[in-house]
Amino acid sequence: MKSSEKKNSFIIQGSILAFAGIMVRIIGLMYRIPLTRILGDAGNDYYGTAYDIYNILLLLSSQSMPLAVSKIISEKIGKQEHVNVKRVFRSALIYALILGGVFGGLTFMGADWIATVLYRTPPAGRALKILAPTITIVCVLGVFRGYFQGMGNMVPTAISQIFEQIVNAVVSVVAAYELGVYGYSVAKMTKGFPTGKSVAVQNDFMNTIKLSWSAAGGTLGTCLGAASALIVMIIIFLKAKKVMNANALTDITGKVDSYGKINKMIIFTITPVLISTTIYNISNQLDNPIYKNISAKIIHLADYGPLWGMYSQKFRVLTTMPIAIAAALSTAIVPSLVRSYVAGDDSVVKEKISLALKFAMIIAFPCGVGLSVVGGPINHLLFGDDSKRIAIMMIFSIFTVVAFSLSTISNAILQGIDKLNVPIKNSAIALGIHVIILPVLMLVFKLGIFAVVIGDFLFGFTVCLLNASSIKKYLNYRQNITDTFVRPFIASAIMGVITLGVYHLCYYLLPVNAIALFLSMGMAAVTYGVVLIKTKTITEEELLSMPKGTAIISLCKKVKLL
Repeated sequence: MKSSEKKNSFIIQGSILAFAGIMVRIIGLMYRIPLTRILGDAGNDYYGTAYDIYNILLLLSSQSMPLAVSKIISEKIGKQEHVNVKRVFRSALIYALILGGVFGGLTFMGADWIATVLYRTPPAGRALKILAPTITIVCVLGVFRGYFQGMGNMVPTAISQIFEQIVNAVVSVVAAYELGVYGYSVAKMTKGFPTGKSVAVQNDFMNTIKLSWSAAGGTLGTCLGAASALIVMIIIFLKAKKVMNANALTDITGKVDSYGKINKMIIFTITPVLISTTIYNISNQLDNPIYKNISAKIIHLADYGPLWGMYSQKFRVLTTMPIAIAAALSTAIVPSLVRSYVAGDDSVVKEKISLALKFAMIIAFPCGVGLSVVGGPINHLLFGDDSKRIAIMMIFSIFTVVAFSLSTISNAILQGIDKLNVPIKNSAIALGIHVIILPVLMLVFKLGIFAVVIGDFLFGFTVCLLNASSIKKYLNYRQNITDTFVRPFIASAIMGVITLGVYHLCYYLLPVNAIALFLSMGMAAVTYGVVLIKTKTITEEELLSMPKGTAIISLCKKVKLL
């Protein structure tokens, strides 16, 4: 393998994981369409609230597991300590079983209290109970994924993610519908049924019970999807175990760490990554109780609950799709950076950072612009929501997508160069600013749900600025602003103008939203690709580092783009 190919191999692995991430998001979008229609905005509020609580608990228990395990594994492989690789894996697995079991049990027992007291959404308790065992499963699953990622192999993670989402999609939709029917049928026997009240009050009560059961059905898909992914990973691991054992036999370092030392290493690696990941991701989770508790003093649940459902299950679902690509690159770059950093190869470290940031922005800018200009029609097509409120909300997509793509990958860079505590500090500062800004936007400027949208991307931008300063400080590194940000933005802006013009022209000639949207999106892809190459935003060498890069270059030369 050529030197340049070795340096950029993480782009290949990241692209594999990104492709899986896109597939997962597409499947997610496909099943969210019927699921969102089954639940409605009120049911989406219960479903989204349960997920917000679950995500916080996942952050505290297992979200950092794959990254932490991959970092330790890659360090041991870089030092040729193959015996310790086995011992790290075993210790991490035990750690995950204990930690996941504790969090899963506490979640199940405290589900109703958390949903009622902290989130003012009692119907979400039933869905949260279904999600409780998922925490344990995901914790163990993270160890297997982290092991393969540390080996520099993203394929098992990609395969398991796709299996997980397929099971999730099928079960979520079927269970949401069937349990909703069941919930409505048993509503009259439910404790608290308003006997003697008006028919309207009774119907509202029965509908609430029905939607709480539907939301629980939606979360059942998540649980069974994670279980199927774990089974897939175990099967892949059993087949790969022979390689692990063979490598251990060839270990000539003679270094065997005690399990006590390894456990300390796991704890001291997982803890800062855990804290950093938690602080970085918890802003979204804190938005829910802050928004609802402030709104409860201003408007009725019937008004602000569905608005949160709109934000969490429409806006956030769409904007997290492109961010998933940055997350995939982040996952791939950590073990690659760790090995280069341990080897003391500063020039390769800087080259990998530059390439990762540039690729992330080449994806983030067009996705963000696309969602901003045709976000309204996309929501109309997918969710049947053509309201002005969601169309305005989607305009902010460019800021959210770019900010969180950049902050996600810059966090991974700092973790990859062994500055585990720096993202903690930076995210904590950004979170402190965020929890001040959000109430101000709601109480002073009366922005309602838009306060959450604005506060969200301001948090991401704050993390970006602080991380950029830290990377420059520790590596004396400066990113090429023109190639990384300016050119992709200009190309995306040109694409956005053409996309919007094509959509309105097509809709004027043939007023069918789906046709106008697909034609405009096709034109957007072609326009962006042409502008990228013609402006040399992406070079031939960089194209070669992508999957099927040779085929892409050959096609570009045939059509005279290169």
